[in-house]
Amino acid sequence: MGAMRDIRQGLRPLDRPVQVRMITVKTGRIVCDVAVPNKRYRYTTPGLAAFAEGQYPDLPHHACKNAVGPTFGYVMETTTTPHLLEHVAISLQTRAATGDDASFTGTTEWTDEEKGEARIQLSFHDDLEALRAFNEATRFVNMAVITCLS
Repeated sequence: MGAMRDIRQGLRPLDRPVQVRMITVKTGRIVCDVAVPNKRYRYTTPGLAAFAEGQYPDLPHHACKNAVGPTFGYVMETTTTPHLLEHVAISLQTRAATGDDASFTGTTEWTDEEKGEARIQLSFHDDLEALRAFNEATRFVNMAVITCLS
């Protein structure tokens, strides 16, 4: 864990594979515009998926609308890194939720795939908790991408 912390804290803004460009808080959701400028960091791999699952074992079980199956586990080895970021942020919100019935939804879409620009939208019950979760998820995904894809 110490090595993960050193890598994560030592990243300069331009060294971050996933860069947050803007976050807008709307009623019941946050809208996060991110960029993944380097093409080699835009998609997950089996190794990156396994690394993420090691920290967030619930990820493969998240409900997820995709062309392959009903859960995120069906696509997490070959999806976009912004999509992984969405699910990590949802996992963090779920961990922090106080009620057993807390559920969160999200969407991820390329806004300009050629430039590596995407928009992530996340529902929330508490806007500050959603922002905290998104920031923590961004730090984790950046560290995981550097660890697994560099």
